[in-house]
Amino acid sequence: MVLDLPPDIPPHVPVGAKIYKDDCMYTFDTAENNEFGLDIDLKTYRAYSRNEEYNYTVQNYEATGNYLYLNINKTLKPKEEIDKLLYDDDGEKSSKIRKLEIKNVSEDDYYNTEVSLYDVKEDKLYPRFELSSDFNNLFEEILSANSSNDDEEIKQWEQEIVPCPHSINVEQFDINETTDLTKCSQCDLKENLWICLHCGALGCGRQQYGSTMKGNSHALAHYEVSQHPVALKLGSLSGDSDSYDAYCYQCNDEVKVPNLAAILKKYGIDLEKTKKTEKSLVELNIDQNLNWDFKLDGASGDKLPPVYGKGLTGLKNLGNSCYMNSVLQVLFDLDSYKIFFKDLKPDTGVNPAEDLSNQLLKIHDGLYSGRYSVPSPLKGEEYQLGIKPFAFKNLIGQNHAEFKTQRQQDAYEFLLYLLDKLDNEFGLRLNQDLNFIYTEKVICDNCKHGSLKSELLDNISIPLEETLLKTEGGERVYKEVDLQDSFKKVVGPESIPEYNCDNCHFKPGVALKSGGFTSFPKYLIVSAQRIKLENWTPAKIDVPVKIPYELDLSEFLTPSFQDGEVEDSTSNSVDETETFTPNAEQLNTLLGMGFPEPRSIKALYKTGNNNAEAAMNWLFEHMEDADIDEPLDLNNETTTTQNEPSEEVINNLVAMGFSHQLSRKALYLNNSDANAAVEWLFSNPDDDGVINVIEKPPVNLNKEKQELVERLKSHPGSSGQYKLKSVICHKGSSSHTGHYVAFVRKIVHGELKWVLFNDEKVVLCQEESLKEIEKNAYIYIFEQV
Repeated sequence: MVLDLPPDIPPHVPVGAKIYKDDCMYTFDTAENNEFGLDIDLKTYRAYSRNEEYNYTVQNYEATGNYLYLNINKTLKPKEEIDKLLYDDDGEKSSKIRKLEIKNVSEDDYYNTEVSLYDVKEDKLYPRFELSSDFNNLFEEILSANSSNDDEEIKQWEQEIVPCPHSINVEQFDINETTDLTKCSQCDLKENLWICLHCGALGCGRQQYGSTMKGNSHALAHYEVSQHPVALKLGSLSGDSDSYDAYCYQCNDEVKVPNLAAILKKYGIDLEKTKKTEKSLVELNIDQNLNWDFKLDGASGDKLPPVYGKGLTGLKNLGNSCYMNSVLQVLFDLDSYKIFFKDLKPDTGVNPAEDLSNQLLKIHDGLYSGRYSVPSPLKGEEYQLGIKPFAFKNLIGQNHAEFKTQRQQDAYEFLLYLLDKLDNEFGLRLNQDLNFIYTEKVICDNCKHGSLKSELLDNISIPLEETLLKTEGGERVYKEVDLQDSFKKVVGPESIPEYNCDNCHFKPGVALKSGGFTSFPKYLIVSAQRIKLENWTPAKIDVPVKIPYELDLSEFLTPSFQDGEVEDSTSNSVDETETFTPNAEQLNTLLGMGFPEPRSIKALYKTGNNNAEAAMNWLFEHMEDADIDEPLDLNNETTTTQNEPSEEVINNLVAMGFSHQLSRKALYLNNSDANAAVEWLFSNPDDDGVINVIEKPPVNLNKEKQELVERLKSHPGSSGQYKLKSVICHKGSSSHTGHYVAFVRKIVHGELKWVLFNDEKVVLCQEESLKEIEKNAYIYIFEQV
């Protein structure tokens, strides 16, 4: 008997529907690593998993009534078959495995795949030969379609490069048609050659960190003299590809060059006949990230031993995501994070892939369940199976200009961005152990009048003194720094020239600034200032810092007023208020339309601050609000996860045949994302369209901060004594290139050990490995004793 497709299941996947078939919505279970495979809801196309510990498929059935699922189960092929894939006839590893490790290709060749229908009501699997053609055709559509992560995964291997004002119309003049294109015009280098697209001058590029490719920066030197901004790397050209390296020195960024073939023809270069001879900047960066060992050899040359277990789970590198992986490892090592997410329950009323709380719960389960802290079946014991947080990365960066791209990012910038996101999601419940009050005293040197200003912080940045000892092999060797001395520089005193005193008005005046801790946090985040500008680019200084296993901040308390000094009456306030800076471009667009500035600023705040059209629609809908012309007051604002959808977007869905009420609810639940709303509509055809009360209570951060400040003033913290808990290290020439790893002190086999998290490589450290912390520590996390 053949099983027919029920009438309430669409026979085809609707256009625009997202298909989640990479892993479970609530765990990192996949069709490969879970015994029972992955169950895909045939109505919502969301994936769920089940095993002896939990059953998210049943949970979804109980919540939705959806009982039929496409089950995908993959089992690793026998070793003999895998060896044929991994090795050539001569015993050498084939290019296929190298491609698997470096490129974004399917791993299906290494697995046997079984596809069947799972009926959760009967707890029964039906093989495909027992299913109708409609069932099998639907299965084929789901299996062949891109998953929700596929397009994003492909992008992981490319930077989002666009033309700049200087590359759109490259002005050519003083063209040297006899330029020797085989070597640098200023030295003998025959690789890493960059041609100036304005005049044809050929110079070598900069030294590429982590690469054997040489460079003496003669192309940059040409720009400094000529001010010709756009240059192109000759070895990156390929006639059968539009991928190449072009750089604008004035914009300090990689760019695309329209009409490139015509520009190159003037220098005798036929683009169609060129062949790529060198790796691109993107490829060099990816190679460096994925293959970086970070000195993982022990004293005898052996590899450092891998470790496995709960809290020892690696995060796979998504191309350029080591900055994110390192930050997640150190944050989720904090007891406050472990306790918070252990007790938090998932929200089943939303799409888990688009809900930050659910994604963080998923990461906590991935890191601490221990299920994924096992050797990789394809890469061996050196690599873990690990977890792949694609959905989290896409979600956390979707509204940020940089973090939504696939470029390497600054781990410290991401940490601050993430902490802010978490505060807006959960209030201060999660991060209150990171908060402290820091106070600065400024006093006029002439009249001795001054003030105290306090600020609520969740991290502190400290300088590193640069004392150059020598240069060896092109590398600078600096004197070692003690972190305690760096804190002394932070607290001062420091002279402030050109000071304008409100009391004596003496000009030109001088003031003295000093600072200190009014309260101490349970966990102190410290950023070492390793980045400075060199040749218009952020460069990192490798000043060694003695590993601060213990840190005593008790001497750095709030400065007080001495005899003869006068504290102003407006002194000693705590600045805990939020600020909002409107997007200048979008604000100018609204002002140009004739909207008053207070309305425009308020509209941008309400609609995400990045879309003038959305802000305009909001203004049209709120023209009658009583406070529409009042300045934005963040003290009276609350942060929620939803915005009221615009009437225009609602009407677009109505035009597709959905009711106005249902369309409004779909957009409301999906933050006005039209594609996500369409997916929700197809998944909930019988919904009544009534919007229930928001399940997540609004967050009023200003109120919470005020309450926290009062608590910290009353209970400033028991101690300024700290012990080192974890360190994020960076190896590379700039925070936006190179590689990040996390060193975390954990109890392993009953002893406190240093564990190195290098993406999905998790190993125990030996003493000589800790030299990397001394030279490359970028972010420290200390725990209060």
